[in-house]
Amino acid sequence: MGLVKGLVMRLDMGRLVCCVVTSLGLLVGCGKDADTKFGATDDVRAYRSALNPLIEEVSAIEREVGERAVGADSVAIDSRIVPVYLELQPRLLAVQQTLAEIRPPRKLANMHDDINMLVQLRLDAYQIVIDGFAAGDISVYAEAVGRLAQANALILDINGQLCEVDVELDDRDDCRLLAVHTSSTPSGADAPRHV
Repeated sequence: MGLVKGLVMRLDMGRLVCCVVTSLGLLVGCGKDADTKFGATDDVRAYRSALNPLIEEVSAIEREVGERAVGADSVAIDSRIVPVYLELQPRLLAVQQTLAEIRPPRKLANMHDDINMLVQLRLDAYQIVIDGFAAGDISVYAEAVGRLAQANALILDINGQLCEVDVELDDRDDCRLLAVHTSSTPSGADAPRHV
């Protein structure tokens, strides 16, 4: 009887080990299927979801500058653009603060840095124009235009990376991209006119 009981226990233990090994194999296999080239799907999706409202806000700010500060002649006049920059600057600072609180997946850290750089360059440009106007120094406006041009140059690369993330997540229907620069740069590529 003891021999039969021992064999049954070994068989039960063998089944248990087999079940555990099989379950672990399935879990490991599932984990591999749940990865994207940017990291774990859940982490990448959470990061992308956290970015979406910030992308919408950056695009809305850019649109608002263009609508309110750039005239029908596509020229930004400093007396018109400075109040808009002053009003919108806190919103852009809030985006910057929120970006600083988001931890991107390791493989998206460079894109995250590019988005931070875009926001910082725009904030720098706003401040240069605001300070230049206050001091009556229009010579600094060219520097502000350069900063905005640098920020706008980042957009296409960032958007390309965002699209890659969306493709990996199979989430092309909910794709949010940064608005491609239109004409919120003071006077297009020129400095704002002093009026």
